[in-house]
Amino acid sequence: MEHAKGKFELPVLAQVASGFAISALVLIGISGSIYKLIAPQGWVVQAFGHSFGLGAALLAAILGAAAVVWALPGWMPVQRARLADAVVYGFAAAGTLYLGQMLAGGSF
Repeated sequence: MEHAKGKFELPVLAQVASGFAISALVLIGISGSIYKLIAPQGWVVQAFGHSFGLGAALLAAILGAAAVVWALPGWMPVQRARLADAVVYGFAAAGTLYLGQMLAGGSF
């Protein structure tokens, strides 16, 4: 009867394997996004032409604004944790997409 009331927990090996898989997908997502951002025909070139200085300045301004919002004292730790989880799983989803593209076509 006591097992019916408790939470179901994954075995330790399954937790390690899923943690490794998510970490690998996040790394693939981050590196694939950086590659698509600064590639010769990447997102910066598509958005700003070949004016790399303008693109870099705009990206730095966006990142700076995000850092200021992140550091606002009104943000509670629970909200930061949710945002951080969303970013991590967003990169994991991007990693899944990039990995699928690499396996299907051989490149990004």
